[in-house]
Amino acid sequence: MQRTTFLLTSTLMLGATAAAQTSFDNDGLIAPAFTPPGILTEGFPGAPVVAIPAAAMGLGPLDEIDALSYGDDAIIQGVHTLVFSPDFLTMGFPGTGTAFEFGVDTAPGVPPAAAGDIFVQVPPPFGNALAPPGSGYAAGTLTGDESNATWPSPCVPGAVCADLDAFDYGDPMLATGVYFSLAPGSPILGVIGATPSDILYSDLLGGLPIVALLAGAGPATGLNLGIPGLNLDALNCVGSTGPIAAGGGVILPGIVGPSVAGIFAPASTHLVQYSTSGTGGIDADVLVRIAGAVFGLHTPAPALGLMPFENLNALEVTQPLGPCPPTAATVFPYNGTGINLDTMTASKAIVGLPWTATIAPQPARSPGIWIVLMRTAPAAIVLDLGPLFALPPAGLSELLVGGGVIANFFPGAHGGGGAAASFSALVPSSCALVGLSWYAQAIVFGDLPIGPGTLDPWLSSAAGGVVGTF
Repeated sequence: MQRTTFLLTSTLMLGATAAAQTSFDNDGLIAPAFTPPGILTEGFPGAPVVAIPAAAMGLGPLDEIDALSYGDDAIIQGVHTLVFSPDFLTMGFPGTGTAFEFGVDTAPGVPPAAAGDIFVQVPPPFGNALAPPGSGYAAGTLTGDESNATWPSPCVPGAVCADLDAFDYGDPMLATGVYFSLAPGSPILGVIGATPSDILYSDLLGGLPIVALLAGAGPATGLNLGIPGLNLDALNCVGSTGPIAAGGGVILPGIVGPSVAGIFAPASTHLVQYSTSGTGGIDADVLVRIAGAVFGLHTPAPALGLMPFENLNALEVTQPLGPCPPTAATVFPYNGTGINLDTMTASKAIVGLPWTATIAPQPARSPGIWIVLMRTAPAAIVLDLGPLFALPPAGLSELLVGGGVIANFFPGAHGGGGAAASFSALVPSSCALVGLSWYAQAIVFGDLPIGPGTLDPWLSSAAGGVVGTF
């Protein structure tokens, strides 16, 4: 049989080393013990550290940063890729990275945990995927998952992970000013006469923040942006930085280019993108200002793999991937000690093309189902899967895959001995995947005459390789 599914980069955790410093803020209203006030950065190999203290922004310990930009998002002037994080209740469309992290996640948190993760916009028909390694998508981390030591949106064992509600790829150590918004209830809003829908600016000199200016068009209030009474909770912009007295805090005029969704973007008045919460209708859309007090729809939620009425909670931007460097894909079979009698073979993994796995059950096996495990490293562990599935002993087979989880696929049924079954998974056209290693093996169910059970799960032989372009 032939089944087709999508091999989403939402589950690709194939290692890269941390390099760039990044900036982020977790929701201190949900997990205050883990989220000191201010803008955080990686403290690898330890916990995150405060890079910009709240006091430098003129904020107090109860002021909650809800959106963040250093005013250097010049990429939005051309075709660009949006990078984002959702809130706790956002799942996204089935098959997207957000749906996987909402329903599965990785330790030490438990689902739903997409709110602690970073997702990258993928051109149709993919929607979004967990930020893969390389290309800056994961802000210098292994992937965009909150369990990484270098991007530790705090996870409490047995509990959900803290909400990543603002992040920026900029280095906070180099910042000379920051554009941001504050969550409802932040005390400083009342002090400066601002609202949660306003874009604020701090020159990081310790004075009170101001409402940023839209060059030639007045203050960047929620009313002027077309979102009065809402909560601006995601932001990209291009603006001046430095001391307020010297002109810092002015968002530049210009037209925001389209995202890689390929959807026509309305002509904007200024170089600013934003998203809101509090409407129930446009909270997962990316907006731009098209006139005084009027917003336009730049990238709708479905183009990001999100459903209407969900919520995009943090926003960043990066360059679309260009042509990948030519790299030969490889594939090889292996079977450890040779005790696995069900045989799995696989094709090469080439970006933009299907990857196919085929199972040939051992001759004595009755029809059943099979599951494919794809991981980042090989292994060699002999065990009996029966008791692990709360079944009678089924006999020994050898686990040949280990390391980080890439994906678990559920192709369905096989016809038993002598009836091979196949399925295909489309490898995304992402240069970030090129050169990455994969190892795959099947768990095969179906009655064997040697055991007392009727499902008799064994591990198959395995295949491994390197993702390439040809």
